[in-house]
Amino acid sequence: MITRNVIMRNQKDVMEFVRAVEQYPYTVEVSLGGETMNAKSVLGMLALGFNRVMKMEIQADAADDLLAAVGRFICTQFGQAV
Repeated sequence: MITRNVIMRNQKDVMEFVRAVEQYPYTVEVSLGGETMNAKSVLGMLALGFNRVMKMEIQADAADDLLAAVGRFICTQFGQAV
């Protein structure tokens, strides 16, 4: 499993993130607090909100292609770009 922090600043970011994740066969979940959503679900991702650091989990040993596709959303625990 691969874990990274991600942040989306607005609805446009969420749409872009979901479109990117949908292109790959991996199971990807994003969680915030006690809520976990399928990262391929627009409604689920919108429900988590914006401007919050969330945990993304990819069910794979390697997913460099996906990580590159969502690279602009990956951040530190404080919301800073890595």
